[in-house]
Amino acid sequence: MMAKTSKERISAAHAYAMTRPAIIPAGSWPRRMSAGTAAAYCGESTVEAFLKRVGKEYPRPRVKEGRRQLWLKDDLDRAIAPDMVPGDLAEDL
Repeated sequence: MMAKTSKERISAAHAYAMTRPAIIPAGSWPRRMSAGTAAAYCGESTVEAFLKRVGKEYPRPRVKEGRRQLWLKDDLDRAIAPDMVPGDLAEDL
């Protein structure tokens, strides 16, 4: 029996590694949301419908890192119900 090389051991370890899905507990929403999550939060039927309204009815994403774009829950809340949300909570972070 031949000993495995370090590359073979790493490949074998990756083959057995399990990924863990990100889970949002029922009844809660994350503070930072992808376009899909933000669309659902705002009650839009599709991501495309949400994105068409970004910059008009909905805010632009607060986090932009390359292709990664994230909307803050506080920003979306202010767009949906401006009278119910106090100032910019995100700036206090």
